[in-house]
Amino acid sequence: MSQVKEFDLTYNDLFRAPDKEGAIVSVRVHRKVKAVLEELAKREGLDGVSELVRYLIAGYLLGKYNIERPKEKVVVEPIVLTVNVQKGTPPIDEVEVDLVAEEVASVIRDVEDYVKKVKAGLVQKNPEIAMKLGKKLAKALKIAKRLGMEEEYVKLMRLKAQLSVIE
Repeated sequence: MSQVKEFDLTYNDLFRAPDKEGAIVSVRVHRKVKAVLEELAKREGLDGVSELVRYLIAGYLLGKYNIERPKEKVVVEPIVLTVNVQKGTPPIDEVEVDLVAEEVASVIRDVEDYVKKVKAGLVQKNPEIAMKLGKKLAKALKIAKRLGMEEEYVKLMRLKAQLSVIE
């Protein structure tokens, strides 16, 4: 991560607002300007004018001093070890297997869709949605393992890891 040598400023410093060690910058502006800034902050989904001003300052400094953005973190896929233990379970009806397989496929689609939207920035991270999807994912994992659906099981484990990173 590059720093601006002149000021010892990093990319992370630009967007961070420490609770106690940070400095307060106060600027007096006309009432109309304040109203415009409040409206812009609301449109951008920011937590008020302070955050908007912090982003404006960060954008200026990024352009002025060519501060390098950090590389994206790479999530390593987990290694999945599947151990099948034969138990005396009652035989399962083929129609029931098809219904359950469709349910597992539906969970996979829902979680993949949510993860893609969060990564693309189309949807904000929502812990409640992630928790609900996590519960559905756990249930689908149990079903996939019980029915020997190995491909779906591996997909579900990967999605579980991606969902845990988002939470």
